[in-house]
Amino acid sequence: MSTSSATKLPPDTRTRILDLAEELLLERGFNAFSYQHLAKELGVKPAAIHYHYPSKDDLGTAIVARQLCRLRKWRDLPRVADLPSNQQLEALFAVYDTHLGHSRQVCLFGALAADFRTLPAPMQVELRTFNRELTEWLAQVLAVGRATGALRFVGSPAAKATQLLSTLTGALQTARVHDEMPFQVILGQLRLELLS
Repeated sequence: MSTSSATKLPPDTRTRILDLAEELLLERGFNAFSYQHLAKELGVKPAAIHYHYPSKDDLGTAIVARQLCRLRKWRDLPRVADLPSNQQLEALFAVYDTHLGHSRQVCLFGALAADFRTLPAPMQVELRTFNRELTEWLAQVLAVGRATGALRFVGSPAAKATQLLSTLTGALQTARVHDEMPFQVILGQLRLELLS
């Protein structure tokens, strides 16, 4: 298989805008960056950004929709879907650990939850869908894990999934304030409580 530079084209302007906007959203929050920030960083005029995303609402909705597509692809990958439930849980932990490795970046839900009431309605819908699908997937993983003896917990799988995702989101936010250590302590505690 060839790996020539011709096969590795730079991302198009639309993708570059989306990538940078997502990075800024996770770093600063949705309300803390503007099209001016994007234009300056990308070396384009704000009109170029408006051409691809007529409003910031459109851009924000596109960011969350792309994350939802990523979630769906990730959970259906054989390297995730075919794992035993305890390893699927570890795969989820690895995703949050990756956020930590990116300058203690928070996750999408953590970045947007505090500003939820100020977000445009389509973006709110996408974020709710993202959170619901992630929670439902995790609840299924937990249910299978408990049935097979690979995982242990008290209460319903849905309630445990909600608690677990809230804990991971909070652990990333705590790491942003302090350092990596609290996140690792929390992750260790989750493993201690969940893994048989």
